[in-house]
Amino acid sequence: MEALIAENQKPALVFICQRLPYAPVTGELITTFNMVRHLARDYRVFVGTFIDDPADRVHVAELEKMVTGLHVSTRIRPWPWIRALPFWLAGQPISFALFKSRSLERWLDAVESNHRPVAVVTHSSNVSTYAVDGFRRTHNAGPKRVLHFADVDSEKFVAYAERARGLMKWIVRAEARRVRQQEFRLTSRADAVAFVSDDEANLFRSLLHSHQERVVTLPNGVDTELFDPGRSFDAPFRCNGHAFVFTGAMDYRPNIEAVKWFAREVFPGVKKALPNAQFLIVGSKPGAEVRRLGDDPSVVVTGRVESVAAYVAHAQVAVAPLLIARGIQNKVLEAMSMAKPQVVSPGALAGIDAVPGTHLVCAKTPQEWVKACVELSLDPVRGTAMGRAARQLVLERYSWPAQLERLDQLLNRP
Repeated sequence: MEALIAENQKPALVFICQRLPYAPVTGELITTFNMVRHLARDYRVFVGTFIDDPADRVHVAELEKMVTGLHVSTRIRPWPWIRALPFWLAGQPISFALFKSRSLERWLDAVESNHRPVAVVTHSSNVSTYAVDGFRRTHNAGPKRVLHFADVDSEKFVAYAERARGLMKWIVRAEARRVRQQEFRLTSRADAVAFVSDDEANLFRSLLHSHQERVVTLPNGVDTELFDPGRSFDAPFRCNGHAFVFTGAMDYRPNIEAVKWFAREVFPGVKKALPNAQFLIVGSKPGAEVRRLGDDPSVVVTGRVESVAAYVAHAQVAVAPLLIARGIQNKVLEAMSMAKPQVVSPGALAGIDAVPGTHLVCAKTPQEWVKACVELSLDPVRGTAMGRAARQLVLERYSWPAQLERLDQLLNRP
C-alpha cells in the first residue's frame, strides 16, 4: 500500500516516440527504451507511440509493466501513406504527416485533463508536433517541453537529395525544406531541443536565427551489462571463417546504403584475401534490395534476431560503413562495449570520442576498408588490445545512467 501511495505521488510525464520502445534491439529502440526506463524512476510515465509491424504487438504487455499509461497507434502500409497525402499536398513534410493519429491526439487530451503532466518529452522531430501543438500552455503554466530531435533530420534529407535523380530529387529537396521549417517552428515553442552529439547541436545552432540557447546535447549511451564481452553467448550462426558483422534496423536508408556499399565495394576484396569470410547483416525488416545481397552464400541476412550481442560476440570484426550518418551511432558504441575490433567510416565515428588506431580503425576508400578488415582479422593480438581500450572508454563515458543525468537536469532546470 505504501509503495502504491508513493507511486501515485509521483508527477506525471508524457513520452512520445515514433516506434514502440521495446524490445531494445536496434539503435532508436535502445535509446527510447532506456529513456522510458530512466524516467519511470521519478515520474508516472504515459507513453504515446506507434507500431508499423504487427509482430511488435507481442512486446506491448512488457512495456505496459514499465509505465503508468500506454497508447499505441497502428501504422500498417499503405494506410499511413494514404492518410498522409492530403497533409503533404498542403505543404507538410511527408515524414511528419505519416505520424498523424487522431486516436493519439484524443488520448493525449485525456492524459492532460486527468493527470496534468509536468513535462512532455519526445524522441524524433516528426512526433514532436504533439508536444507543442497538443498541450495547452500559458506564460506561467503548462508542461515543460523537452524535444529530443536526436539528429538534424533536414540535413539528412539534404544528403539524400544529393544522391537522388529526377523527380525523386525534387521531392526529397522539398522534404528537406519542409522539415527544416518544422524544426525551426518546434524549437521556437520548446523549452529545450536535444541532439545526440555536440556536432549535431552546433550544426543546428548554425542554422537557427534565434533560440540557439535552447539547443543542448543529450548523447546516446550503451547498456554495458547487456553488451558485455564477459557474458557467455551461444553461437547464433555457423562460422566457417572470418565473420564481419553489421547491426542496425534494415528498413533505415543509411543502413541499407551502408551494407550495399560494403557488400559490393569492400567484401569482394576481403574474400579474395580470406576466401571463407562471411558478412553478417543483422537487423529487422530487411527489404528486397538487402535480402538480395543474401544470394551470395557468404552473405547472411538475418532479419529480426533475439540477441544482437550474440552476433557481435561471435564475429571477428564489426563494421559500420555508413555513407550517410547523423548523430552518434549506437552500433559503434555497442561493438566497443563488446570489446570487438571495429572498422568504421568517418561519418559513423562522428560524436564518439574514440581515437582511430587506439579504439578502432577509421577507413575511407574501399582499398582502406579491405586492408583494415583483413589486417584486424589476421592479427587477434592487435584486435584484442583495441577492443579492451574501446570497452574501457565506453565504461568511462557512455553508460546510460551517466548520459541520462543530463535529461534530469533539463527537466529540473527553471
